[in-house]
Amino acid sequence: MIFSCLVPVQKHFHGCQEASSGFFGVLICCFALRPPQLLIPTVQHTKAIIAMDPKIYNAAAQGNLEALEHDISDPLDGFLTVNQSTILHICILSILVEEKFPATGGTDPVSAARFVEDVLNRCPSLLLKANAEGDTPLHVAARYGHASIVEVLIKHKKSQHQDLESGVQVDQATTEMIGKQNNKRDTALHEAVRYNYIEVVKQLLTVVDPEFPFGANAAGETPLYLAAKGRFPDLVSEIINKFMSPAYDGPLGETALHAAAFWDDEGMTQNILERYGGDLCKQADQKGWTPLHMAAYKNNIEPTKLLLKSDVEVAYVKDAEGRTALHIAAYCNNSLVTEVIISMCPDCGEVVDNEGRNALHLAVMMTKLRPDVALMIQDNSPLRNLLNQKDNDGNTPLHLYCKSDGYHKRVLTSPRVDKMVFNKENQTAYQILRSKNFQTGDDLKKMKNIFEEREDYRFFNNGRVLEVGYADNNMEELKGEDVKLKQEREKLMEEEGKAAQVHLVAAVLITTVTFAAGINMPGGFIGGDDHPHPGSAVLEQSVAFKVFIITNALALMLSCSAVFIHLFIPLMPSEDLFKTRTRFLQLAFWFLLSSMAPMVLAFVTEAPSLQWILKSIKRQRKATWRSWNMISPIHLMGF
Repeated sequence: MIFSCLVPVQKHFHGCQEASSGFFGVLICCFALRPPQLLIPTVQHTKAIIAMDPKIYNAAAQGNLEALEHDISDPLDGFLTVNQSTILHICILSILVEEKFPATGGTDPVSAARFVEDVLNRCPSLLLKANAEGDTPLHVAARYGHASIVEVLIKHKKSQHQDLESGVQVDQATTEMIGKQNNKRDTALHEAVRYNYIEVVKQLLTVVDPEFPFGANAAGETPLYLAAKGRFPDLVSEIINKFMSPAYDGPLGETALHAAAFWDDEGMTQNILERYGGDLCKQADQKGWTPLHMAAYKNNIEPTKLLLKSDVEVAYVKDAEGRTALHIAAYCNNSLVTEVIISMCPDCGEVVDNEGRNALHLAVMMTKLRPDVALMIQDNSPLRNLLNQKDNDGNTPLHLYCKSDGYHKRVLTSPRVDKMVFNKENQTAYQILRSKNFQTGDDLKKMKNIFEEREDYRFFNNGRVLEVGYADNNMEELKGEDVKLKQEREKLMEEEGKAAQVHLVAAVLITTVTFAAGINMPGGFIGGDDHPHPGSAVLEQSVAFKVFIITNALALMLSCSAVFIHLFIPLMPSEDLFKTRTRFLQLAFWFLLSSMAPMVLAFVTEAPSLQWILKSIKRQRKATWRSWNMISPIHLMGF
């Protein structure tokens, strides 16, 4: 039937090929290619999903082999879940462990080990059978740290190859089982190391071949790298001591030594260096970072010392940006590592990066955080030559310091600093500061601290005096800027003072109201000597009353804090602590805002405690209604 329907289409198609070219030919071809009016139904075939019988699944999860024998008659390796997991996978995954919130429906480790052993005795092929993710039962047992299951699996594998006439050695067979990879190229050793199951790792290493190459998984991680990355020094020692030449690679070109240096672990770093020597110190990742770069970035002293003792030349290795470990330490303001590198490699400071910058260039750019490294380098006599060294743009450290937002009164104030040098844009450090228009108070302090020490400035270019009396003219401008900045600051302080007065009044009002509400207890107190707790609140069992007490106390505490801050602010000097005063004023404002919400909530929760008043009014209304038989809406509104 389908063929008979397709014949007219084929004839029209051949006719279309013979049609003349041009518009009419295309039109005829389009009409000829129209399908016939007869609709041909299409059938889509879907793969049937065969799920495991719930009885079998639950029996495997509970480690109940008797239930399996009672309900099934087929081979045990024929029962699979939709993920191709066998009854061994299910049993191992269902083992109950001690947790804060324990699971239910599983089995204990002892029963699970007995179940696995009995199943393997009846169906040995399940030992290496993998699920859809490539995980064997050993993968699952190692991933979740079930040492008893791992022992049973290894024991069963050994028993299969006890006969030496088979031509397969026992250790080789167990090594192949342990080295079997899943879809992510993880072995059982990868899984056990990743989750720090040291007992499982010891069991695996006991029977594995010391020369077996446990390589990297799909993520580029070797077992040794995983141990170092996870900061598991015991596992690092176990792997290094067991294998003759364990792989140390990690992702993105990193090594296990990178991970050890990152974690500031002296023991791991020492073990890896003793095993592989100083050659591993110079191995860089994709960014060009060596383990020393990593230690300098994290300010880790002990790994830095060990790496430099192993191979001092690693201090001169540059990354992709041309920066050494000293550059990284200086840029991160890590003074401890900087001191160690300078003490062990004094001439390392002369190395510049791809932009021609030395360590002092990078250090002064970060003085906003801490000036420790900049002060250390400028106070080091052998490194004084770095003070006036130019980068590729002609900028000295002073130029970059003036471009930065940080300030410290001792940075680059040495008389050896050349304050009149030009960069390639014909700018001095003074001109860079002037171009910023004194956007911050630190710029003004920097200007006064650096450029007021010398009485006169004469800038030279090729022996010609460019500007005479520089200090006199520009210091007058500087003083004018200083006066202008002070006037703006005084105006801002005046505005803040007015706002502070309003805030203080509001804070005092909230404090007064909440204090009065707490003293005048809603509902009153219990009187009389016949009560077991005389003097206690009448509504102490009410939920609304408890909420009132909490919210009212919170509002009182916040408003009192705001009042205290407003009383403390005038004690701070306005000139030196201007920014601090502003921050404290903002803090008091937030305390004031935060006290309003609990105050309103306390008022709302206090209303139910006045129900006895409302009830008396209601009774009075009823009595009035009986006497008058009528009441106007105006009277109701009055009540």
